[in-house]
Amino acid sequence: MKRNKNLIKRRESNRRYPLRKCKKPDCQEYFVPSDSRQIYCGEQHRIDFNNDKRKLKEAINIFFLKTVKSNRAILNKIKSSNFYKENGYSTKFLLDHEGYDFSTYHRIIINKKTGREAHVCYDYALELIDAKEEFFSINNTLDYEL
Repeated sequence: MKRNKNLIKRRESNRRYPLRKCKKPDCQEYFVPSDSRQIYCGEQHRIDFNNDKRKLKEAINIFFLKTVKSNRAILNKIKSSNFYKENGYSTKFLLDHEGYDFSTYHRIIINKKTGREAHVCYDYALELIDAKEEFFSINNTLDYEL
């Protein structure tokens, strides 16, 4: 026997709760909740709030990935340049000039040969080789001795 969805009545509580203000930031409405857990004045405001929260998290991830991809392209460009091939290092000035973001990387590893830390960006590791002169080496992480 099929039930008609229109005939099914939703159960309602006999309890009465005090007025509450909707938790959606741009809604100033007060409502009478039908359940003690209800914090939004309606289903659509709950959905909107959670969608906005998810978008914010995704925006942070998108910004991180965009910055890391940019860093990778910069390291690839510098490593394949004639200056880097001749000298075996890059200057901080050149990295800054190209727009490299030193605060964004995937992880930090320690080079077992030198004992220095290197910031990993995809398949490149950027290692400070001379702090006074601010020289950096760019190594492929596949060839890196960890």
